[in-house]
Amino acid sequence: MSCMFRIDGRSLNIDRLLSAVSLPATMSFRKGQHRSEIKKDGERNRNSGASFLVSNADFHQFEKQKKDAISFLTNKRTVIRRIMNWPGVDSACLDFGIERRDVAAQFDHLPAELLRLAGELGIDIEISQYSIEHKNESQQGDGD
Repeated sequence: MSCMFRIDGRSLNIDRLLSAVSLPATMSFRKGQHRSEIKKDGERNRNSGASFLVSNADFHQFEKQKKDAISFLTNKRTVIRRIMNWPGVDSACLDFGIERRDVAAQFDHLPAELLRLAGELGIDIEISQYSIEHKNESQQGDGD
């Protein structure tokens, strides 16, 4: 899941929102809940929110993620607008998870159409870079 649409808000009733929209959330959280189910004595959520799948293209498939995001924003415009206007939604973001390449300088382009669609809906864009370890051919072995 490399591109996600995330929303959150301090006074957001996420359960009510999710029951009223036709977009399934991949994850949701509630204000006051522990951030970690494992570490119950840890920090609590300051907001409520949810994440929705935009693209399941892999980290190295940024071009596909962008195309999927344009399609998502175009085809789901009505439900996204409803979410964006929902009481308590303070912020929204498209988060592209991409591979950090081993280069001197990394440049990742966002097309004007994507920026226009996100801007019209009031959605921020974030690019999260991840170090992905690749096995080189000598380490992969041949099945023995």
